[in-house]
Amino acid sequence: MKTLVEQERKLLELLTRRVHETFANARAAGVPAEVFDDVESIARSMAAALPTSHIYDQLVGPFYDTGGLTRWWGVSRQAVNKAVAADSVIACRLADGQWVYPTWQFTDEGTVHPHLIALWKTLRGGADPWTCAVWLRSRQHELGDRSASDWIAEGYPLDPALALARADAQRWAA
Repeated sequence: MKTLVEQERKLLELLTRRVHETFANARAAGVPAEVFDDVESIARSMAAALPTSHIYDQLVGPFYDTGGLTRWWGVSRQAVNKAVAADSVIACRLADGQWVYPTWQFTDEGTVHPHLIALWKTLRGGADPWTCAVWLRSRQHELGDRSASDWIAEGYPLDPALALARADAQRWAA
């Protein structure tokens, strides 16, 4: 198991390399230094893309918050809100009204795996977002003691997980 210290070190190494590459490319292209004047804002934006920590991390997290997701996706808050309303992103609301988005739903490209959305929409027919998110992260005996989210991420077929989701959503709605 990796520790936070190890993950931080790895992240800093990768960021350092990518920042150096970005500045080297900017120098080669003749980009003026003023483009990078607001380093505080740049650093804030980069940090906002990191998963945040909430009490639900043990069950469902870690999470992105709306600010982090808008920066990563390069879209407005309204675009994220539309995705939430369309159930095309897995989103849960905290007691303070803030939306959070579990990191495990996203591919490296920032998209949500379509099979996870199929499961999410099925589950949402019978329960609230937190119950559905916990279900997606809970080990299922029928899926080889994997969670449905891991099952999908590992490339297993949707149908067995979808059958379980349908059965539970129907039971919850009854």
